[in-house]
Amino acid sequence: MARKYDLISELYERTCFAVTDNPVNWQNFLKTAGRNFRLRFDEQLLLYAQRPDATAVLEIEKWNRTFGRWVNRGATGIAVFEEFEGKRQRLTHYFDISDTHSSRYSRPVPIWKMEKQQEQDVIETLKNTFGISENGSDLPKVIMDSVSNAVDDNIADYLSDFNGIIAGSNMEHLPENEREAMYIGLVKNSVAYMMMARLGIETDNYYSINDFSFIKNCNSQDTLNAVGFATSDIAEMGLMPVSRTINAYTKENRIIESNHQSDYNKDNQNEERGADNETDRIPVW
Repeated sequence: MARKYDLISELYERTCFAVTDNPVNWQNFLKTAGRNFRLRFDEQLLLYAQRPDATAVLEIEKWNRTFGRWVNRGATGIAVFEEFEGKRQRLTHYFDISDTHSSRYSRPVPIWKMEKQQEQDVIETLKNTFGISENGSDLPKVIMDSVSNAVDDNIADYLSDFNGIIAGSNMEHLPENEREAMYIGLVKNSVAYMMMARLGIETDNYYSINDFSFIKNCNSQDTLNAVGFATSDIAEMGLMPVSRTINAYTKENRIIESNHQSDYNKDNQNEERGADNETDRIPVW
């Protein structure tokens, strides 16, 4: 296991250099991260390195216990650090939903997708969550305004960490105010891009590679982590309430449709309520 830990550590380091070498690579990483926004940044980066197309990942035990799904024979796990920068050098393994199959005990996996009719609910959720007072109804603009507020409110600790680890990077000799402005701008662009990609918005209409050019200056593992963990954490702040809103909308429509079925009865209704309550305690993607 120690040998495999070393190999995954080397893979992590190589991937850090790959995503900072080219802004396009960083954008591609953000798309993978958006589909798996509940993971830590280091897990997202290793997921991108091994399975960039993954849509929903869990440990084998959680696939079995939570969703009644079994991992396919011969499937290869996605190795990630069990505890990032922890004292124990251990790995754990995720499997994507495509690596699993259903059983008689299976239950639906809540992988959500925003539909056009849900946009207004998502807009209201973001406005309420991040204190956006404007009356605009343009979702990309609301996302960018929400992200700006969220980053401004939460960036202080991340920025302090960032300033403490720039030695040896391309940013070491930049003026402090210029360096901090570039860092904050990159985090804002990255969070908004990640959220837009997860919501199915055409990101090329709003961002170009020039908006992520500062990533090339984060050419050390520490500086990339300072950007990545801020991006991942703040994007989760935005995507979690959105996921709840979309899942609630989907559940409501499912119940309405069930009420119109001729064989709908009280037992089915109770089962539906039980499933809805349980969903609050299981992962969503």
